Amino acid sequence: MSNRRIPRSRRALGAILLLAAAVLVAVVGIVIATVPVLIGATAFAVVTGVVAGRLLTDEIAQMRRDWAHDRAKIADDNRIVAVARSREHIAFAEQMGQRVSLRDAQIAALRDALVTAEIELAQARERVSAERARNAALQEEVGSARSDLESARVDLMTAQDALAVSESAELQVRAELLAWEQAAAEELRRQQERRLA
Repeated sequence: MSNRRIPRSRRALGAILLLAAAVLVAVVGIVIATVPVLIGATAFAVVTGVVAGRLLTDEIAQMRRDWAHDRAKIADDNRIVAVARSREHIAFAEQMGQRVSLRDAQIAALRDALVTAEIELAQARERVSAERARNAALQEEVGSARSDLESARVDLMTAQDALAVSESAELQVRAELLAWEQAAAEELRRQQERRLA
């Protein structure tokens, strides 16, 4: 930038010196007041004015070219920064999309586990109901089948344990599903806030 200022200062200084010389010659011509001197002074003033004008025109043109070059460089720098930011945003969006897809897959797996646990719970309840019915039937025949009654009691306890385990697994799966859904909702909210920011 300092290299461009030196030529501009010399041009402007040259134009000022030429105009000062023209004024000086015009004053000398007026003081002498002869026709040939006035004609020469006028011609000199015109020529120096034209040359000074040309120097200033060149100076202004050079300044405009420099300004245009600076503006083009700034615009190019801004474009490079914008492209870099755009790539960063795209990479961030892809990363967030992958995370959301992973969370969706985990939620789907938990939902499948919940459905399986519900099926097992229903089956366990059916077994419990069947064992209770069998137990009731066996209690009617208490006099003749004590050994069958003991077996039914053991089966009933096993079925109740299985029911308790199934209900515990269902509660655990529901709790995990709720936690994952809350985490996914929070991640989606954060992503939306980042997009808005």
